Amino acid sequence: MRILLIRHGQTDANKRNIIQGWLDFKLNNVGIKQAKLLAKRLKNENIDYFYSSDLKRAIMTTEEIKKFHPGIDWVKKSIIRERNFGRHEGMPVEEYYNLIKCYGLEVHEFVPPFGESYYDVRRRAEIFFRELVRKHKKDTVAVIAHGVFNKAFISQVFDISLKDAVKIEQQNTCVNIIEVKSKPKLVSLNDYSHLNGYVF
Repeated sequence: MRILLIRHGQTDANKRNIIQGWLDFKLNNVGIKQAKLLAKRLKNENIDYFYSSDLKRAIMTTEEIKKFHPGIDWVKKSIIRERNFGRHEGMPVEEYYNLIKCYGLEVHEFVPPFGESYYDVRRRAEIFFRELVRKHKKDTVAVIAHGVFNKAFISQVFDISLKDAVKIEQQNTCVNIIEVKSKPKLVSLNDYSHLNGYVF
């Protein structure tokens, strides 16, 4: 199995550097351009199946990729949504990190009120990965998801601590390639080279 683990394009929340979580932002104009460049990069991939988060930013990114892959099955799943940041959704990222420091916690240890922990997201990622292994042993699968979910997924598949997983970079429309044979192999991490040379 080959997994193309992708982050969605830019939204206004990304541009304004605020916590997005389950807030359902669409791609902005930059995000649409990024998704189109991503789609061109992936047009020659032999993708057998698409999974995406059911949030608009992931759906819109997938729609651009699928223009080059018509007729391929696509399932939208809430289990691969971004982390639910609860009461802190809509908060500036800098303010959020300052709040965590006030509690004297590591980023992965903090649980937002009415939201999910990093461990909760990793459990979702584990359930989803098991589904992929069960259904797609010989397929190439494109998974269009979100920054924190992608970090949790990589953490789960490669048994990386959440403390270290938090530090993994995931730029908008980045591609992570994971090959799963006797054991998983990380072929590509946070690759957004398709955006190089473009000024947004």
